[in-house]
Amino acid sequence: MTADTTSAIAAPIATIFAINDGFVEQALEGLTQEERWKAPTDRNNALLWIAGHVVQTRAMILQLLGEPVDTGWGKVFDRGAAAATVGDASRYPSRDEITRVMREITPRLHAKLASLDDAYLASPAKLQVPGTKTAADELAFFALHDSYHVGQLAYVRKGLGYSGLAG
Repeated sequence: MTADTTSAIAAPIATIFAINDGFVEQALEGLTQEERWKAPTDRNNALLWIAGHVVQTRAMILQLLGEPVDTGWGKVFDRGAAAATVGDASRYPSRDEITRVMREITPRLHAKLASLDDAYLASPAKLQVPGTKTAADELAFFALHDSYHVGQLAYVRKGLGYSGLAG
């Protein structure tokens, strides 16, 4: 799978997001509401929280790239917001809502990545992410972040007795 981009620098980053797209939705398939909110341990997040965090982060990436977007979820999926204390699942968007927002945001993210040129990608990083100096570095970090959480989704899903996401 390859992504059509203006920049050869952005192409592998866009490809990582494109590969991850299907895995996020696949991770949620066939599970009950209870299973989607079951964390493997009291120190881990539940599968649906992880999926919501992925989508919320993708929305934040779009904002970083100058595209206004608001999931309407506030900070419920921000880093450290859930940990092991999700509490009342009704405070969170449903699986259908998370999937709907992901399907709305994902094409916008791919279009934005495709439009980035090398000059923008060489510009200084906007966030204080350790090890990032350029916009390309930041986007590479966020592709890693996305993949990290896709791995968590696969692990939690398999722990619930379902098939893995790849391989």
